[in-house]
Amino acid sequence: MASFETDATDDAGNARRGTIHTPHGDVQTPAFFPVVNFIGGPNEKSGGIWSRLRNHLFGEPEFQGAMFQAMSFLDFNITPESLENWRSEPIHDHFTDHEPVKPYHPQPESFTRPLFVDSGGFKLLNSDTFGDPPTEGGDDNDWAIYTNPESILDLQLDYGADIIATLDYPIPPNLNEEETTQRMEDSIDSAIRCLELLEDQPDPPAVYVAIHGHDYETINWYVGTFLDRATHIDKSFEGFAIGSLVPLRTNVEMLVDIVQGAKDAIPADREDDLGLHLFGISGKFTALLTLLGADSFDSSSYMQAAQFKKFINREIGVSDEELVRNPNASTHDLGDFGVDVDRTADARWAADWSKFTADQIPDDWGCQCPACEHLRRIGFEQLQSTMYDSKSYDRDGYMKSDFYALMSYHNFCVYQDEMNHVRKLINDSGGELLEYVAKMARNDVGNIKRALKRATVRDRELAQQLRERGYNRLVADQSDAEQERLDLDIPVDDQEISLEHTPEDFNILDRKDYRVGDERVLLVIPCSQTKPYSNSRTHRVVADATAEWNDQIHKVTVSGMYGPVPEQYENLSQIKSYEYVLTNAEKQRQQLVVDRLVSYLEEYGSQFDAIVGYATSKTYRTVIEQAFAQYGDGVVLPKEPKMRALTEHFRTTNLEELSEHLDDVLSSTPPQ
Repeated sequence: MASFETDATDDAGNARRGTIHTPHGDVQTPAFFPVVNFIGGPNEKSGGIWSRLRNHLFGEPEFQGAMFQAMSFLDFNITPESLENWRSEPIHDHFTDHEPVKPYHPQPESFTRPLFVDSGGFKLLNSDTFGDPPTEGGDDNDWAIYTNPESILDLQLDYGADIIATLDYPIPPNLNEEETTQRMEDSIDSAIRCLELLEDQPDPPAVYVAIHGHDYETINWYVGTFLDRATHIDKSFEGFAIGSLVPLRTNVEMLVDIVQGAKDAIPADREDDLGLHLFGISGKFTALLTLLGADSFDSSSYMQAAQFKKFINREIGVSDEELVRNPNASTHDLGDFGVDVDRTADARWAADWSKFTADQIPDDWGCQCPACEHLRRIGFEQLQSTMYDSKSYDRDGYMKSDFYALMSYHNFCVYQDEMNHVRKLINDSGGELLEYVAKMARNDVGNIKRALKRATVRDRELAQQLRERGYNRLVADQSDAEQERLDLDIPVDDQEISLEHTPEDFNILDRKDYRVGDERVLLVIPCSQTKPYSNSRTHRVVADATAEWNDQIHKVTVSGMYGPVPEQYENLSQIKSYEYVLTNAEKQRQQLVVDRLVSYLEEYGSQFDAIVGYATSKTYRTVIEQAFAQYGDGVVLPKEPKMRALTEHFRTTNLEELSEHLDDVLSSTPPQ
């Protein structure tokens, strides 16, 4: 049976070393679980970058296990029949003695490490397809997957999970209070039901109860309420997993509140056998959050950075002590992150987390991680010529995916190296981790100073430990503690959101006040999570690319919830407050959006000289293409995107194609 236990505690703060025991080996905590997509297509070779990255990680000695999001198959246009094949045997069996992706790749190692499977709650948010099970006489959906504990647990068990997180109902920032409370109650009910279902399992996976909350009090209530309600089964789970953190990861002070709120709610007699996992967090904040009691982390940012051709780098700075010994010392004298040199904490705390693109590799780049050693054998020139050749994805036997995967592998090594260092500091005991975090705070790396000071508002023992080491300026004064508690700067607007909206709350075809002006071009683009849409990065880059013709463009956003939304309605409450992402599996909703867009075009399309769509994400591009085809007019750009993915939305050549098309249209077509 999988389980978590504490092995050793540090002398300062709440940091500890622990072990998660699983059938596929032990995980030493604090631990980093890289998010890995195992299902990228119909077979083990599918998945593009992921297929290559998986095989690098499987053979990496520092790879302790992977986080897999149960519903991530939706990102890859997987058919229900194909998913059934994936569910026919555990993920580990699929990736045992599997073939390399390309003949020139070496035989990959088998996947033998622990598998942590998240419930996929965010993917199920407001889903039409994966909602409640059908009532008596109703039809099953094609996937036979529903938003209930029974269905999701079956999926996790079919994957062969060693560790699972219970089905949760994520809480987006600014969700109104009534719906927030209801979703927390639903998540607690779901967790209890999951544990009840596993009571008769002979060898159940380790269960982490998914919890949410955007402040100390809420998450403290959440944990306490669950423990009160689960007294009959509270020995059968191994920890808590805090979700809804990704939108907050730039606000480390809020992360401090959340971690402290969860830790403080765990009773003393359960502290040593309950782990604390943080979804979506990694990198520069792991040392601080480990100091406060977090045991494990996961993230996909190592891959996301690579998709933008970026190496994550932590250039080791020069400490005060090193400058005294060698006044001429430079950063590179101590080596870059990943170089096998004597990297003391004094060097590491001064390090600056940064990124650089593949065309900016320093001449003296000395990283000796396995990925960079591999790249060095191939040649960085080969990397650059392949990655930046716009005409081909395959040059001299290497595909771009090969290099994206190696960059991701490097980024994983950066995160894992930091995690290893944190474990070493805890092993050394004597408060070395606290010293490391305090020096990072003193050097103001990544807002650690404000965050550590905030942690002392509630943790007065931590405050005393910092004072004893001479870090008085990192401690919140007792007289200011309450004010410190109130000064948290939440980086979101004050617009409440609701998950109760339906497509009937807005339909442009019902608006009697809508009029098209004298603009000559109808520009149709997908919606964004940021509201109003015009404030989002995706809309801003389009606005910049088309600024020359701003007064001649009528922008209409395609909402997955409402269909077409002309720009003048972006500030309506129902437009600003909904939270919904259209996925490929939501066929009924896709059809609704197509039908509404076609009806809009039939009503207003003839008033424009040209109809242009700009979309690269697969699902939104598909509905726009279908609507234009059914209407009989309109062009969707870019005409030949290299991928149907959001990253292509920002590609300069694609934005230039949009700009050039508008220039051709508006210069050759006289105004009506």
